[in-house]
Amino acid sequence: MKERIAALLREGQAAARNGEKSKARRKFRAALALDSTSTIALLWLAWLNKDPRASLAYITRVLARDPNNPRAHAALRWARRRMLSTPRAPSPPPAAPEPHRWPGYLAVGVILIILTVIIASVLIWSLPINTPVLAALAPTLSPTATATIVPTPTDMPSPTSTLTPTPTPSPTSSPTKTPSPTPTLTPTPNILPTAPPLPPPAPLSPSSVHGNVRWIDIDLTQQRLTAYEGQTLVRAVAVSTGLPYTPTPIGQFRIWTKLRYDDMSGPSYYLPNVPYVMYFYRGYGLHGTYWHSNFGHPMSHGCVNLFTPDAEWLFNWASIGTLVNIHY
Repeated sequence: MKERIAALLREGQAAARNGEKSKARRKFRAALALDSTSTIALLWLAWLNKDPRASLAYITRVLARDPNNPRAHAALRWARRRMLSTPRAPSPPPAAPEPHRWPGYLAVGVILIILTVIIASVLIWSLPINTPVLAALAPTLSPTATATIVPTPTDMPSPTSTLTPTPTPSPTSSPTKTPSPTPTLTPTPNILPTAPPLPPPAPLSPSSVHGNVRWIDIDLTQQRLTAYEGQTLVRAVAVSTGLPYTPTPIGQFRIWTKLRYDDMSGPSYYLPNVPYVMYFYRGYGLHGTYWHSNFGHPMSHGCVNLFTPDAEWLFNWASIGTLVNIHY
């Protein structure tokens, strides 16, 4: 069973590095069917999956079992950046509300009421008016002989026109001129003399090391790594260090962790399963390289790239706490 899983993982990694993503996914899923806790299969499927949410699901399964897995945390940061850069699909427009419908019995009742009112109005207006009855009921006035007084017309006073007072315009306030600010002279900052830049640390020479302590020397000018035991040269190999815009840090450091494999990512790259990684300062490390073979020339984002067999030898030779001396 273990041999079958290991073979599937090797075949999947080879297919992924050759660009055969569909074949690689089949191999890793087959391995995952045999071992549902395979970290390598889960992280590779996370990288190969086109859906960022599915990638996060695979990575979460690894972190649920191993919360401190550095490869899973690196993959998690990569997946989150990928999800933020993926445009979201537009949400569907809200459904139009259904029109309000009256119940059937209410509509019938309203129609019947309207018809009843119309019929009653027609019947009332169509009835004939009985004139004799109305005349009999009206009182009759009998004429009485009275003297008729003819009124004498009197002069009516003609209306006198009344003057309507015209509203007095209120005085408008005159705009007050706002005094413009008086320009003040801006004091010119005194230019303080800057301290001269510190010289780079002096390279550590083998003669200054006593005993048989193991240490690593990296010459950025020569692009060469040398392994020493005290003053004795043990092995020297060509390397590729940081490019000018992503330089390798200079100084004396100590290896603080070793990983047989690790995933590395940055703004423009993602490299899964980098072999024989030894970190010596933050995210800077010495490691094997499968994506180029141009050793002896700067090629990296700041790490020290080694030919993978050289990286394997150095990984087995050095230990956590080994001194790494980097200089020009």
